[in-house]
Amino acid sequence: MGWQDRDYAAGPSRGRPAWGGRGGGSPFGGTGVLGGGSIVTKLIAINVVVFVLCSLGGGQRGVSASGLFEFMALHTPYVTHGEVWRLFTAQFLHWSFSHILMNMIGLHFLGRPLERDWGPKRFLWVYMIAGTLGNLFYVALTLFGWLPLEGVAAGASGCVLGLLGAAAVQYPRAQVLVYFLFPVKIRTAALVFGGWYVLNLFTKGNNAGGDACHLAGMLFGAWYAWRGEAWWARSGFSIRLPKFASGTTTRKPVGFQEQVQTRRVDAIEVDRILKKVYDGGVHSLSDVEKRTLQEATDRQKRSGAGRVDRL
Repeated sequence: MGWQDRDYAAGPSRGRPAWGGRGGGSPFGGTGVLGGGSIVTKLIAINVVVFVLCSLGGGQRGVSASGLFEFMALHTPYVTHGEVWRLFTAQFLHWSFSHILMNMIGLHFLGRPLERDWGPKRFLWVYMIAGTLGNLFYVALTLFGWLPLEGVAAGASGCVLGLLGAAAVQYPRAQVLVYFLFPVKIRTAALVFGGWYVLNLFTKGNNAGGDACHLAGMLFGAWYAWRGEAWWARSGFSIRLPKFASGTTTRKPVGFQEQVQTRRVDAIEVDRILKKVYDGGVHSLSDVEKRTLQEATDRQKRSGAGRVDRL
């Protein structure tokens, strides 16, 4: 069965909501196409497990008193002395129950539509890069003296705000409930939060270090949703399809094993793109995805030319 025969290839005319939700066009409603084994679910589970371990280790003194928290938290003097893992591990720590609760709610509602559109591998990289850049920005500001060098940072907020920035670009008309009460467009919410982070960081207000991580993560997420598809296609993380030089009329013969591998790669990538078309429409595709789909279709036509099927 080719990808043309998949149930989603016929388009949204079968009555399913365009975003895959249970009712309405927002990508933030319902469970979508993801099951319980999504990378978002796994990230939430990891964060919760780490928080429970830190809570048990810290006892009545609090999570920050546990040895695990001290080992994973972001502290600039330790990073500059070689403990660079803190740039990554601090993303899985939280100071309190309310802290992890808000971050995990954001990860759940922002992460699921983005994972559906990007795929789990790409989503995980964007999520981790957003948090890491936020932590790097925090470290840089402490080294330059804008933030106190003795400060300690922890939390997934840089990652989650990266998802907010990406969602604001990718789904600008979607609505979110700020503090679960006030419905606003997600793009407006991102601009308001971003403006507040800049102001608080500039005035060195309460939690200015956290807002430094928020701001850097959000900017990266917005950039990726705006221009990141082309960058990802050029990176080594994406599945690369064979490309031939334009303007040439001859191609190097391709062996049987290479043809099988190419068809397998095409099937995986095209299935993902067609799912995205089914969920969000053709307009949701980037130029890179449209070109990938066209190239895969051309290859299938060429491989089918002159073939005889024995029934």
